[in-house]
Amino acid sequence: MGPHRASAEGGRWRAALRRKYPLAPDEMIVTAAHHVYVDGPEAVLDFLAEAELAIRDPEHEIGYGPSSDLLYHVYNWLQFRAILPEGTTQVVELLKQLKQAVAEDDRELITSTAQAVEDVLEGSQNYPDFEIP
Repeated sequence: MGPHRASAEGGRWRAALRRKYPLAPDEMIVTAAHHVYVDGPEAVLDFLAEAELAIRDPEHEIGYGPSSDLLYHVYNWLQFRAILPEGTTQVVELLKQLKQAVAEDDRELITSTAQAVEDVLEGSQNYPDFEIP
C-alpha cells in the first residue's frame, strides 16, 4: 500500500474508532488505529504463516518473534479498551490508593501513585514480557 493510500486509510480507521469511542483521547485513538489496522494485521499474517509452516513441517517451530509481535498488538488493543474513559476502574483504584497515601502522608507512595495515574491516562503502561524462559 502506497504512503498516500495508507494516510487516507489511517484517517478512515481513526474516524471509525472515534465514532465507536467518542470519549477516548486523540493519542489513544491514533495508537489503537496503529495496533489494530496498521501493524496488527501484519503480525497476524506473520503468525499464521509460521503456523502454516509448522503444519507442513513438524520440525518447524513457531518463532518467538511472530508470537510476541502478535501478542504485543493484541495486548495494546486490550490495554486501550481497559483504560478508556468508559472503563475507569483502574483509575478509581489508583485514586483510592492516592487518598490513603495522602491521609498517611506517605510522600513516596503519593508520587508513585500519581505517576501511575498519569501513565494510565497517557496509555504509557508497559506490556508484559511474553518470552518463554
